[in-house]
Amino acid sequence: MKSTHLRTAILLLGLLAASDPAWSFERTDGVEVQCTLERDGQHHIVKEVWLGDGAIGDRHPQLGGAAAVVRPDAEGWPVIFFDNVVFKAMIERDPYMSDFVFYHECAHATDSERSEIDANCEAYLTLDKLGLMNEARRDSLASTHQRMLRLPSRYGGSGKVFWERTMACVEQRLDTKK
Repeated sequence: MKSTHLRTAILLLGLLAASDPAWSFERTDGVEVQCTLERDGQHHIVKEVWLGDGAIGDRHPQLGGAAAVVRPDAEGWPVIFFDNVVFKAMIERDPYMSDFVFYHECAHATDSERSEIDANCEAYLTLDKLGLMNEARRDSLASTHQRMLRLPSRYGGSGKVFWERTMACVEQRLDTKK
């Protein structure tokens, strides 16, 4: 009987060790959340990879200076890559931007065809739906975006335009729900 229990325990430990670890992102309110998606009837938790130790100079050029990007893994599942250096500096300026970036990248992970404007829009609406958006946070996020002077055209060319297009999308989506 004891050997059966021992074999069962060893089997369970082996299965746990072989399974993917659970990834979660800690929001500014202390709640741990996961980005999940469904594809072909399969539910999948999006893996998070944090690059660098946060020290200046420990940059990851493949992220192009972004705080985070989504790239597919070998099996085609999306993975969110976070740059610790950029993320750390961003949080020091605007702590709520971390939540926004997480939901922005999750929006890309759940729909790889989603544009940068649409991902921003989705992030804003998600935070609003969760009760995490208010006037002070919106103003802070607007200010952070507007400080981005030059951006690639897919973002509208500047942070000011990026934010204006984000808010236009938010307003349009909120209007269609009425």
